[in-house]
Amino acid sequence: MHTATREAVRPVPKPRKTMQKIGNALRLSKKFSWDYKDFETPTASHFGENIKILFRWQGSIYCLVWKEFLVYMSLYISITVVHDFALTDIDKHHFEDLAAYCSKFVSSLQIVLLLGFFTSTAMQRWFSLVNSIPGTSKVTAYFVNSLKENQPDGEAIVQQYARWIVLSWTLVFRLVCPGLKEVFPDLMSLQNEGLLLEHERLRLEMEPSVKNHSLIVVNWNLGLLRVCARKGMYYVPADYARNLDCLMLFKKTCNNTIKFASKNIPYALIQAVTIAVYAYGLASLMARMPSKLAPDGTWESTAVSFISGYFPVANFIPFFLFYSWLKFGRMASYPFGEDKDDIDVKRLLYSHIEDAIRLQSIYVEASPIEKVVMTSIRNPSHLWIDHSTMRTSDERRQSFGGTLN
Repeated sequence: MHTATREAVRPVPKPRKTMQKIGNALRLSKKFSWDYKDFETPTASHFGENIKILFRWQGSIYCLVWKEFLVYMSLYISITVVHDFALTDIDKHHFEDLAAYCSKFVSSLQIVLLLGFFTSTAMQRWFSLVNSIPGTSKVTAYFVNSLKENQPDGEAIVQQYARWIVLSWTLVFRLVCPGLKEVFPDLMSLQNEGLLLEHERLRLEMEPSVKNHSLIVVNWNLGLLRVCARKGMYYVPADYARNLDCLMLFKKTCNNTIKFASKNIPYALIQAVTIAVYAYGLASLMARMPSKLAPDGTWESTAVSFISGYFPVANFIPFFLFYSWLKFGRMASYPFGEDKDDIDVKRLLYSHIEDAIRLQSIYVEASPIEKVVMTSIRNPSHLWIDHSTMRTSDERRQSFGGTLN
């Protein structure tokens, strides 16, 4: 008897423990923690900043192309060695003709226009995709602050609403982010981590299209808004319409994210740009300064031909500028991949979960947030006003004195 009673009143797991469990599933250790260094941007306000940034390794162009640089240099120097020590005079004559043809081909290839079009298209798509990323804070905060306090099942309703918002966000980015798909490969994994209940999973599995899962969860929140309106849980009746507009905006951003991620840049354009860049690179391997032909018909190696043959600065700098340009375009065309500069969706999900926990605590009576607010109201600080007043008076006095002088 006592056992049955104890089982019946078993407390529901706290949402904070559930969210911490999800954080462990995301493997969010210290390497995923926010750091102000992640937001450092280059500036040009100090002397030498333009030179200093060239020696930065983390997040630099050198990290992206150093392997290709080694391959290019190895091939170029190998071709030079073969020319100097393995070819006969007749073969060198044919080699010089081929080098002259490649030099003409490199100079006539209009690759800048093609790369400029590709990169501008990719960056425009990147900005559109980033702007369409849905946020969870506004829709959750609006709902929490529109409910009356001490409502029956009010805390459970707030937790349910916040969980469904985070769940719909997760279902959207499972479609577009391979890293998040790896963490949550199926609906059962979401149920195991507490984001999804069993009956909810069974309902979603009845939907044949995976793209509609997030929209179905949003519809659940629409039904929850209607239940709250029918029970008179809002401060004013107009809050129902406002919450409805906010939730529909969230649903629209979810649709936009799926739309932009599914309609990628055409592969034909990517292939055309890639072929052009690699064709330029292959031609630049052969393009070099011609050797000097001696009166006796033999080939003489000059200092210029030696330097250009073993230190091909003039050849590899344009190629790697074009290759880096192509690399940036490829990275911008799909910002949810595994590159270092891509959007860290796993860390973004963790921040949404933490924010949902904080917003839920606002509805609870005597929440930590309200304690801070009430303590600040009872113990106000006027020091910042006094400092501002004194600073303003000093500035006016100095301005008045300067006018008199």
